[in-house]
Amino acid sequence: MKFILINWVKYYTKEVAKTLKLITISLAIVITVVYIKYKPVYKVTISGETIGFIENRKVMEAKIDKYIKNTTGNVAFREIDELPEYEFKFVNKDTQVNEKDVMLSIESLTTTTYRFYAVMLNGEQKALLESKEEAENMINEIKSDMSAEIEFNLCIIDNYTKEHNVVSIDAAKNTLSELKVAKVTEYQSKKAEEEAAARKASLARARTLRARSLATTVTDGPSGDINGIALSIPVTGSISSRFGSRGSSRSTIHTGLDIASSSGNGIRSVASGTVVYAGYKGSYGNLIIIDHGNGVQSYYAHCSAIYVAQGAPVDTNTTIGAVGSTGNSTGPHLHLELRVNGAPVNPQNYLYK
Repeated sequence: MKFILINWVKYYTKEVAKTLKLITISLAIVITVVYIKYKPVYKVTISGETIGFIENRKVMEAKIDKYIKNTTGNVAFREIDELPEYEFKFVNKDTQVNEKDVMLSIESLTTTTYRFYAVMLNGEQKALLESKEEAENMINEIKSDMSAEIEFNLCIIDNYTKEHNVVSIDAAKNTLSELKVAKVTEYQSKKAEEEAAARKASLARARTLRARSLATTVTDGPSGDINGIALSIPVTGSISSRFGSRGSSRSTIHTGLDIASSSGNGIRSVASGTVVYAGYKGSYGNLIIIDHGNGVQSYYAHCSAIYVAQGAPVDTNTTIGAVGSTGNSTGPHLHLELRVNGAPVNPQNYLYK
């Protein structure tokens, strides 16, 4: 019995070995045929759409991961809505493996967000640059010669965008330079207006104070005498400029007394005498000179009209001319001079005691 069992085992062992051998040979034949006609690849799909074939899945996954995580330059980050799926399969030997095309498809499906540096002027973006250092240097250069009083508030903020729309440093500088020129011009114009208004106000105050300090009412009638000659006030008005130095801003001495009066008011001689000059004379404008004897002469300048002629006798009742602003004059007034032996003296010492 034992002998029969041993033989039976030997027999079936041989049969199993034969069968395994046949299976192995068959598989080898099938694999050989498959490798001759086909090749193993990975089909890459996104949303069910085939984008290509690759040989090595791990290599492709590493490339995609590196691309998405790469934030060199101005790339802030990258996003892809859906990662590819891979399916191992045998394909015809003629099927092209196109890893570059697969990567191009991945890149086209990836959204890239860039970080640039926006130069802001008073809260409004004026330029977009790649480098923060460029932006800072440009702002420092633009503002280097600007007055701190000018409101030209430049700052830099991070700008995240999906478009690569930066400008060159030269273009940005030109834009800001034009804005700077306009702002400086506006500031200078405004400042000039303010300074002009301040000067005008200052002059008005000065005129008011001067008028108050000089205001001496001139009325008709006798006043005093010089070298025995009685003098009368020649015109009604108020003193606007006294005899002598006019201050540090004037290099000449005022040789007479200015009496402000309305244009056209009549001028009378300060005393009896003879007209020795009646005509136009340089900065005096229309001038009348009367000789009163005893070395005394009187001058009447800036007249708007002359009513006497050279050689005519006059007295204190004679209207010799009219108040005006001819010659070097800033407004209607009588410039009155008294001269003794050719030297000017202060009329106020004799007419307005």
